[in-house]
Amino acid sequence: MTATSNDEIVSVGPWRLALRGAELADVTFRGTLVLRAVRFVVRDHDWRTADDTVLTRTVDGDDERIRIETSARYDGVEVVRTVLEVTVDDDTLRVAAVGTVTRAFRRNRIGLVVLHPPTLAGQPLTVRHPSGGVTATAFPFWIAPHQPAVDIAGLDWAAGPVALSLDLTGDVFETEDQRNWTDASFKTYSTPLAEPFPVASTPGTTVRQGLTLRATAGGPAGGPGTRSPGAASPAPDLAALDGPAPGAVVTPPPTLQLLAGSAPVAARPDDADLLRGFPILVEPTLGAPNVEAVLASARRDAGGAPLDVRFVTDDPVLLRAAIDALLEGGPVARVGAFDPVSHVTTPALQRALREAAEAVGALEVVAGTRAHFTELNRSIAVFSGWDGLLTCSVTPQMHDRSPEQVTESIRMQRWVVTSASRLAAGRALHVGPVTLRPRWNAVATAPTRVVTDATVEHGYGPETVPDATDPAQHTPAATRWFADAVRALTVPGVASITLAEAWGPRGFVAADGTGNAPPEGGRRGVPVRAR
Repeated sequence: MTATSNDEIVSVGPWRLALRGAELADVTFRGTLVLRAVRFVVRDHDWRTADDTVLTRTVDGDDERIRIETSARYDGVEVVRTVLEVTVDDDTLRVAAVGTVTRAFRRNRIGLVVLHPPTLAGQPLTVRHPSGGVTATAFPFWIAPHQPAVDIAGLDWAAGPVALSLDLTGDVFETEDQRNWTDASFKTYSTPLAEPFPVASTPGTTVRQGLTLRATAGGPAGGPGTRSPGAASPAPDLAALDGPAPGAVVTPPPTLQLLAGSAPVAARPDDADLLRGFPILVEPTLGAPNVEAVLASARRDAGGAPLDVRFVTDDPVLLRAAIDALLEGGPVARVGAFDPVSHVTTPALQRALREAAEAVGALEVVAGTRAHFTELNRSIAVFSGWDGLLTCSVTPQMHDRSPEQVTESIRMQRWVVTSASRLAAGRALHVGPVTLRPRWNAVATAPTRVVTDATVEHGYGPETVPDATDPAQHTPAATRWFADAVRALTVPGVASITLAEAWGPRGFVAADGTGNAPPEGGRRGVPVRAR
């Protein structure tokens, strides 16, 4: 990555790294990128990542010693104070971290995180275990649904000509494939997911962890940095975004859709024609008192265009009745359903959707997950008997809200949708919603909010989710990001792409009618008139 204007660059002998906020970023050895980042992460009982505020940052001894003191906060309230001490010499980078709980809270994870670049996909990896045993494996080429390395005390691998050895102390670590969430990294972290969570943390509790990274340049050709036999090429994050690949089957461009506006009614723009013509995706929760109001609001957003309705329910009987009522209310593009706990279309819901399609004759039905590609990747066996359409959604800020993360996610979106198409095995994909921030928390451990309002006057769904609104939503940068996302996600087999909400603070048009136009294109070819 290119250093940002806020980065402080540190060079010591063969090492070079960027101090980017609270993290060590883009760590290179003799010009070779060896780590994407090292950071200390605090995640609460709902897996929300704390905001880090740098209190002090000093670089001493000709850049050989770095000290970073940070404050991890939720809603402006500090919960953990952390000190990172970094030392660098000829071939070794050391990080010692001490985190001290300053306010009681429930946590799922506290500790060091090491991010490896996605270009390591397919490269051999040796895992050293606390028992002294060793496992030979590889960084996965196709996005791994589960942890490719567990029970880690150390890792050995190579990045190009540089052989690397990483020792980890203070906890047992494991590695996950963050490309599942469009992060441009593999992540080595603690504590293992097999351990119980959440855990109550009391003031004064300390977490001490450390890492030692040793680098040796000049590895022989065909040595440990050689890609595994049979691994595909090129590396996934270098996939071209312009035009089809040579020999690729050219298919019609995907239909572009928008998500129904969920903001309070007062935020709806007066110009009802501004976004007319885009199919609208809406996600009513069956059994909630606002189902009819949610659907009516989505119909208004659609302005006569069809609805793509994805019901949230665990009741196949209730689902069938809701589909029958829906079809009497206006045009419908397709219907799907997701379990409120697993967030995927269970076999029982799949049967109900199939029966509805057979009864109607021309009804298009979709299954999959309303959450990230992760959930589709981990539960693909659930769809072994489903030969219809599949779906998953996309958001870049599951783990990290930095501008760099949002930008890098574009390249990973291409790899995610290509991996999803591979899993679909000929079944068409409907991708989205594609939103800057998560519109709900798929991994929350807190109880789901109970809806009591039968109207949508005060908003619903994402409107009630903390941090669902990105303040950059109506900026030119967001306009470019959504356009790039459409390009990245347009691959053979993708039938539709649903973008952010039509209007409101999470939408394309603000209450006064200003804002950004959604990208043009799709099979409908509907132009958007932006003010």
